[in-house]
Amino acid sequence: MMYEILATVVGGVLGFGITWKFISAALREEKEKEEEVRRAKISSISTTIEKQVSETQVLTPPSDLSEFVDYLSDKYILGEITILTPDGLPIVSNSSTAEEDAAIAPELLKVARGLLNSNKIVLAGEDRRIFVAQANPDVILHAKIARDISRKEMDRIVNEINMVMEGLV
Repeated sequence: MMYEILATVVGGVLGFGITWKFISAALREEKEKEEEVRRAKISSISTTIEKQVSETQVLTPPSDLSEFVDYLSDKYILGEITILTPDGLPIVSNSSTAEEDAAIAPELLKVARGLLNSNKIVLAGEDRRIFVAQANPDVILHAKIARDISRKEMDRIVNEINMVMEGLV
């Protein structure tokens, strides 16, 4: 009688353990498939956005810097933008926290140069990203964005800032 009870208990525990392993493996595979589908959707959306951005051409440059900031924000689907000096002084901004952005951007660039040997950095949070780039020795860009941004877009934004700043200076 004791062996029968012990066999039943061991069989139940063993069956539960095996079933649990199969279910957890299936759940893990399902989660990986969902993540793959999500990445594919994001990739197709960002590709579409990149095509739209690359097809858009500037016929006339903005007449002043405030128009230029709004233009960049609309063209590259960016949120708030602050253009500043390396000393942390804002040049122009459409941000509600321009002084704070101007204070943070040079420090983020120091981190990017020190750790990554780069003049661009993107910090990603849960639903927001911060893009900071040294456009030229006199100009830094700080942009808050709500989407992923590609290297091509980063380079285009920096080049466009350089072109406009050369034209206005």
